[in-house]
Amino acid sequence: MSLFNFKKKIFYFAIMSFFVQASGIGDFANYWEGYESLDSPSSSYQDRQVFINLRANDLNEETLVYISNSYFIYNGYLDWADHYFSYDKSDDKITFSRRFNTPLGIIGSHDLIYKIIDYSPERMSLEYVSSDSLTIHKLSVSVASLSLPLDILPRSASLESNYPNPFNPETSIPIVVNNKSEIIINIYNSSGQLVKEIYKGLLNPGEFLFKWDGSGQNSEKISSGLYFCKLIMQDRIISLEKMILLK
Repeated sequence: MSLFNFKKKIFYFAIMSFFVQASGIGDFANYWEGYESLDSPSSSYQDRQVFINLRANDLNEETLVYISNSYFIYNGYLDWADHYFSYDKSDDKITFSRRFNTPLGIIGSHDLIYKIIDYSPERMSLEYVSSDSLTIHKLSVSVASLSLPLDILPRSASLESNYPNPFNPETSIPIVVNNKSEIIINIYNSSGQLVKEIYKGLLNPGEFLFKWDGSGQNSEKISSGLYFCKLIMQDRIISLEKMILLK
């Protein structure tokens, strides 16, 4: 073997040692945010903000269910369509699938198979190329992080799950107050930045319902994505709920 070929092999194995492969479908179950690009005969765009919420499928351990604001992989208006995410470890590819259900059964499906260009537990890059090579869709996303500490305090008030969730354009936020308390209800994005203050003041014992219309602090409209509602007392976060704005 020549010295040149030997060096090439050493370089190849060094590069491959840095490649990380997902161990299974569960590695993808998370909230992902990033950007997508599309190049097709009917539509094209670059670096559009995107989120994908992948979570466990209670009916099938081999797939995940998902929602997204990417119209290329998800259609929230088809309430009779199921959206599944699957992972082929042997080919290192993932599939976004739609199954169209009716009372008579499944009448069709649509599968989009993506090559994993880059993957780590915190980020991944995916690419879909149609069979005729005319449509190319790329996703570059990272796990959404929220650096908000959650403190345990006596539960004089609690934040319940908002509904509907996902929502568009408005969601309801239930609060239960056990003792008279000064509270703050804030909405944050996945980067931990304040989006809107929903309420600040004194509440007597009882059940309360607050509304969020998907707007920012200055009534500006905000983009689809993952948001967090937090309940604050005595300058500490005592309750936190995830919510998804889907336009």
